Amino acid sequence: MQRMGETLQLSAGDLVGHLNCHYLTELDLKVAHGELAKPKIWDPVLETLAERGALHEQGFIEHLKTAGAAVTVIDGVGIDAGAVAATTEAMRRGDTVIVQGALQSGQWSGRADVLRRVEMPSRFGAWSYEVTDTKLARETKGSTVLQISLYSDLVSFMQGSAPASAFVVTPGTQYQPEPYRIADYAAYYRHVRGSLERAIASPTEGAYPEPIEHCDICRWRNHCDERRRADDHLSLVAGITKSQAGELERRGVHTMAALATVPLPLPWRPDRGAVQSYEKIREQARIQVDGRAQEAVIYEALPQIAGFGLSRLPEPSAGDIFFDFEGDPFVGEGGLEFLFGYLYADDQGASRYTGDWASTRQEERAAFERFMDFVAERLQTHPDLHIYHFAPYEPAAIKRLMGRYATRENDVDNLLRAERFVDLYAVVRHAIRASVESYSIKKLEPLYGFERGVSLEDVRVVMARTQARLELADAGNIPEPDKAAICGYNRDDCASTQRLRDWLETLRAELIQSGAID
Repeated sequence: MQRMGETLQLSAGDLVGHLNCHYLTELDLKVAHGELAKPKIWDPVLETLAERGALHEQGFIEHLKTAGAAVTVIDGVGIDAGAVAATTEAMRRGDTVIVQGALQSGQWSGRADVLRRVEMPSRFGAWSYEVTDTKLARETKGSTVLQISLYSDLVSFMQGSAPASAFVVTPGTQYQPEPYRIADYAAYYRHVRGSLERAIASPTEGAYPEPIEHCDICRWRNHCDERRRADDHLSLVAGITKSQAGELERRGVHTMAALATVPLPLPWRPDRGAVQSYEKIREQARIQVDGRAQEAVIYEALPQIAGFGLSRLPEPSAGDIFFDFEGDPFVGEGGLEFLFGYLYADDQGASRYTGDWASTRQEERAAFERFMDFVAERLQTHPDLHIYHFAPYEPAAIKRLMGRYATRENDVDNLLRAERFVDLYAVVRHAIRASVESYSIKKLEPLYGFERGVSLEDVRVVMARTQARLELADAGNIPEPDKAAICGYNRDDCASTQRLRDWLETLRAELIQSGAID
């Protein structure tokens, strides 16, 4: 969004931003009107994503050149009269491939990755152009459809005929474009575009910065987080849903502190959902407010129910394994588990860690088989062992790998039937209530005094860089220090899982001694 004289110039980024968050549109509009400063934020992860996208686009262009296509590149990065004129002239000449074509119609403009000539008539002659956009696999279909629909709309204006289709090229497809029939998405595109144009024409301040997935890549995320904290917003309560927050606000409860003082039992019945679920988040708000006052992460044991919580913990064994995957769901079809990490005690009781790296399907299969064989062999000497993990991802991934490679089926089946996998997240959620905004293992670590050896902020950048290489089939260029950093991070996760298990065992012993549980 940029003011050009009296006109507010809009782009595909504005359209996608509005789809995700109307509050984002409000903030960008204030910047365009000079009412608010644009946030100065440098995020190396976002920079890595941009570099990854540029590499993918360049790879596709080289693919087209290798196939014999003549390529015309429109210089520059922005939209100005010269770039639009150069694009129009290339279209008029009938150039085969136009890279970074500058498109404009009224207040809308954009740079299409590639315009490809097709033999359908337009105002230029017996040919016309269709849009091909390069996208990383992790980008959502909704945003992709909006972008190619806008670019196709702009192409339609410039050439006087509407493209029938647009195409998207994602990594791992040998640069084969996936077609999208524009008419199928026209109503959706018009709806979102109309919503944005109305928001621009008649600005309001009715939106609120609710936390959403888009926050992870938004330049305004710090601004919005600060506002939510200043407002003591209900979204800060761990586990609260949007519908629950809406119900509470309709009943005059607007802050976490206010929720913490709602009488129990509830003096009203919710319009939707169970009373118990609201009492649960009320108690969660209470302990978070208490923890905030004490400036510490605090906890309290929940009433123990047979078959849940601490009763799900098996007796510790010297053979126990603490297991964690690092994976990327956007590598090829179905993703890649690129690091199998497990911590265990050797015969002398010393802690040992295995970080088994996999950058191809063949290596993934081999790493899976090595892990399964390691467990099978260890069961011979430690028949009472269990495999501890945090959250349900690990056993789900094991089952997925078994199905993908049709190997070690009996071993996996035996582990599942014997309930060898122990999900500590499920144990925690029924065992304690803690003053955390999220029950991720990293938020819980202050409870059991675990300190990581690898900085989470540093590894965040390394992880993004590594995933970039994996998604672009360039694993050979992953630096060894990056691999070492990720292995260190994974080892921390495994060690934290072990420390959490030990802490929960101590808590169980205390509750047994006090008579709280049998």
